[in-house]
Amino acid sequence: MKAWQPILTPSWVIGTFTILGILFLPIGYVLLEQSQGVEEVRVQYDGEGSDISSCAITEANEKKDCQVRREVPTLFCDKACLSSALSYTPPPPPPPPPAQVNIIATADMEEPVYLYYELSNFYQNHRRYVKSLSFKQLQGFIGEEYTADCTPLEKVANPDDPDGDKLLLSPCGLIANSLFNDVISLDESSELTMSEDGIAWDSDVEEKFVQPDGFQFNTCTSEAECCQKTEDENGVSVKWCGKSHQPYTDASGQLWEYYYPFDDSTQYLYESYPEVVSPIEGVKNEHFIVWMRTAGLPTFRKLYGVIDKDVKKGDVLTFNVQANFDVSRFKGTKSLVISTTSWFGGKNDFLGYSYIVVGVLCLLLGGIFAVKHMVNPRKLGDTRYLVWKEA
Repeated sequence: MKAWQPILTPSWVIGTFTILGILFLPIGYVLLEQSQGVEEVRVQYDGEGSDISSCAITEANEKKDCQVRREVPTLFCDKACLSSALSYTPPPPPPPPPAQVNIIATADMEEPVYLYYELSNFYQNHRRYVKSLSFKQLQGFIGEEYTADCTPLEKVANPDDPDGDKLLLSPCGLIANSLFNDVISLDESSELTMSEDGIAWDSDVEEKFVQPDGFQFNTCTSEAECCQKTEDENGVSVKWCGKSHQPYTDASGQLWEYYYPFDDSTQYLYESYPEVVSPIEGVKNEHFIVWMRTAGLPTFRKLYGVIDKDVKKGDVLTFNVQANFDVSRFKGTKSLVISTTSWFGGKNDFLGYSYIVVGVLCLLLGGIFAVKHMVNPRKLGDTRYLVWKEA
């Protein structure tokens, strides 16, 4: 097979290093300039070294400033532990006041301003964790045959019947059932609004994540009217509004009735994480979709919301945080980050410096080789006598 087989003469090597250096240096400078033009402020609110002690989940403040509703499943927890953690529902205490996280803008920030949550020491790239999900389930397929890839978390104990059959998780797996479930909102005192829509990829929302086959929902005008259907259009017996048999009320006060198939034998996402996911959204909840795109490093950020208004230097943004996600078990931390972006993305000085360092090294090597070639050249053989072995 024919191939390009260049002969690396001194001129070739010196020229190649010089050209690479000339290309890499301006690229690195532009990337670094763009990165340093991105403004961001980070505040840690939970974990060791936290800036805000009132928002850490500890025995002292549990169910006070912050509340633990469910421990996070980890790779060091066996099946029984995972099942117990997910199926246990404590008696509902009075809603605790959320902790407040104040972020002071250190520079003018042009809209859109993005809010991220940052986790550390959480290994979403662990092989067992990454493989623990069912793509078929996320596409709306229902049934135990679609949970084989979710090991070690396919079912949980039924809290209403601990000795009976377990409930099938939908969606199953470690990724879906370790969802970041802190509830973050922008306080009214900040005089700004934050949108939590449009934070996930359009392709994921429209194609990759689909509600279970047979899912239905409708608006209704009163609780007496809602959830009264007992048969579907084919005369099959159905139970609307889940195990609670109560309609869902959204933020505007609108009542919704909904139907999930096989609800008596399945625990759906809205039942596992009612503080984040509504029964109307289910797996199409954008916070869930963002979480399902696993990170490659143990310290990572994920988009939570967007502020579509300029933030001036010195402005104080107050976020109310209902802390539900426990990081103490894996010795991690939680932080809030507000940031702008450039045409290249978020803040990343490392990439610009990398290009500059490589460019300088290339020019340095090219210069060294050029001096060596001029001071003490090596006589080359006649390349016409080179004969390549034919295949």
